Amino acid sequence: MPFTVPEKVNALIRAVRMSRQREAPAARLAALEESNSLLKNQAEELAHQTNEAMELAQELALTNEELRAVISEAKKAWAAADAANRSKAEFLAVMSHELRTPLNSIGGYVDLLEMELRGPITDAQKSDLARIRRSQEYLLAIINDILNFTRLEATEVQFDIIDLPLRALISDLDIVVSSLASAKSLTYECDAPPGNLYTRTDPDKLRQIMINLLSNAVKFTPEGGRIRVYTTASERTVSIHVNDTGPGIPRDKQEAVFEPFVQLDRGLTRTTNGTGLGLAISRGLARGMSADLTLESEEGVGSTFTLSLPRARGRITGEMPIFKVGES
Repeated sequence: MPFTVPEKVNALIRAVRMSRQREAPAARLAALEESNSLLKNQAEELAHQTNEAMELAQELALTNEELRAVISEAKKAWAAADAANRSKAEFLAVMSHELRTPLNSIGGYVDLLEMELRGPITDAQKSDLARIRRSQEYLLAIINDILNFTRLEATEVQFDIIDLPLRALISDLDIVVSSLASAKSLTYECDAPPGNLYTRTDPDKLRQIMINLLSNAVKFTPEGGRIRVYTTASERTVSIHVNDTGPGIPRDKQEAVFEPFVQLDRGLTRTTNGTGLGLAISRGLARGMSADLTLESEEGVGSTFTLSLPRARGRITGEMPIFKVGES
């Protein structure tokens, strides 16, 4: 006899199926409503971000406009400063020329008087003429310093860069400086490099820098002190060192000595017979030749100025012997 499902059971199964069919659309509807709510929130957030972006863009546009105005003003100020600097350079150049002409004439007339072409002069008059000559040379040196510094600022200095053997240059300096050092009872030592050590430089500018450094060393080193010039070399660089046993310079003031017209202390940055431009000119000339001038100093011990120059290519490398001036 076949098994038959009671009618009540069938009714229950149909009821469950209908309930499930009704629940599925409701669940889908709830999920859709949740998705719509999420999309709505995201749309609101996006609209808020869009508004913020628009406000930021407006602020950026205003900032850019202000920046353009600032840049325009800065360009005008730069142009005005450049024009003023050129005018200053031209004025100083003209004035230097106008002042040097009569000073050179004074020197010429002193020569005539000392040669007694106008008649004999007494010893007292010779002494007076010597004072006149010293004053004339002092003023001429000041004017030359100002003119040289003006040319450096205006980048009008021309450099003639060649391969130069350092031994000959340092030997020439020995002749100039040894007499100045002896007059002040200073010990002057000069260690010359080997004859085949070369640098790329302008000989005249290099000589001017070295004379400035050695003159300062003589002026600032007290009697009985010592001045030493020596050279070191690496594969790419040749360095000339000027060491003295002067009063030294405080560490926090060492860079300031290279600034023009800066007077930290008359015993440190300026001589009693100078403009305070010597070191500024020397560093400017050095950097114009792709070199540099630096300082190491200790108060109460002394100072060492180092001029670092490019080494000529193809020259000797390795360990560099030290030779005394006059040795073969």
